[in-house]
Amino acid sequence: MIFDYDVAVVGSGPAGTSTALHLVRRERVDASRIVVLEKASHPRDKPCAGAVSTWGLDALHAVGIPLDVPHVVMRGLRVFAGATVGTHAARLGVVVRRCEFDWSLWRHAAAEGVAMRENEPLVSVEAVAGGWKVTSRLRTVTARYLAACDGSASTVRRLLGLRETARKGHLYVTETPLRSGDVGPEQGLCDFDLRVADSGIEGYYWDFPTIIDGKRSVSRGIYHANFTRGSSLKEAFARALAARGWRIDDLRLKPFSTRPLVRGALLFKPRLVFVGEAAGIDATTGEGIAQAILMGGLAAKHLARALRAPDGSLAGYAEELAHAPVGRHLMQSAWLARRVYGPGGAKWRAFLAQDAFAREAGARWYAGSSSTWPTKVRLGIALGRALARAREPAR
Repeated sequence: MIFDYDVAVVGSGPAGTSTALHLVRRERVDASRIVVLEKASHPRDKPCAGAVSTWGLDALHAVGIPLDVPHVVMRGLRVFAGATVGTHAARLGVVVRRCEFDWSLWRHAAAEGVAMRENEPLVSVEAVAGGWKVTSRLRTVTARYLAACDGSASTVRRLLGLRETARKGHLYVTETPLRSGDVGPEQGLCDFDLRVADSGIEGYYWDFPTIIDGKRSVSRGIYHANFTRGSSLKEAFARALAARGWRIDDLRLKPFSTRPLVRGALLFKPRLVFVGEAAGIDATTGEGIAQAILMGGLAAKHLARALRAPDGSLAGYAEELAHAPVGRHLMQSAWLARRVYGPGGAKWRAFLAQDAFAREAGARWYAGSSSTWPTKVRLGIALGRALARAREPAR
């Protein structure tokens, strides 16, 4: 069978465009043999906090893609737990607006010669001998390989009838002007308010600095990992906003969901890879932009290898992802989220707010640095001491 393309990429967020750009720029696959199918048109609104940690930016830089959209540098973080506010200053990455960031990556892929198709939601996906037949609202294309990069609501997964391996996280985000009381965002710091977990939210409230139409603004949101049912996320968001002087009814709320990467997650099928949030992202923070960029690079490597190999297998993708820094990070995040946000998590949250080294290690981990064994040992000792102090009777 003669195929229209070697690779069809579904979705043009950071996962899809990263996969396409890595295929062309690093793996030297002919750009004219790659098609990207996007259900919307750019620039399109995408609910998201917009945080891109440094390792995602480094991955783009490695293939020559500049950060050419308005952004705010994340200069550190503040962690709220109980009556404690802990601060750590460090360059963590940037905050962007997804409508601008995704469109920039789209333009870079188009400039490489990749066939970029907008306003083409999928209608069907069918495995054929040696590849895939993909039908959008406007056309049918065939490709030897398929990269599903279409987010938490993955149409590819739905059309193939694939079951979820874990409950999806739930989020709300809104954007407001910067006010004088926004101490953290004013300084370029990202606020993580873990106090919402005390009322049953398995996650945190955030205030991140951002820029909208050239004006300093704040991305405000709430994340619920959604391990269990029962808590009203919107009510908790309303309370957190009210504490900062905002009425929820006066704001435009944008709900969205995230798929966490957990053990047993489906990462590939014959001639098909799942990339970014179609596979799963960070369960602790709900972040996925940097992870999607890095996963796109791994997917491109294995797609290119499969194109040139006699057996055309993609099995190595899942194995390498499991051992790559981004895969280990995501598995650690899945483990950590249940400790920090689950029953008994109050001691973990208090430790993070109170212990300077814990915040430093957390910031490095967030930005993509692996936690070494000495770091883990030091954190374990510090956590043990903190728990012992908490058990001591009051004097």
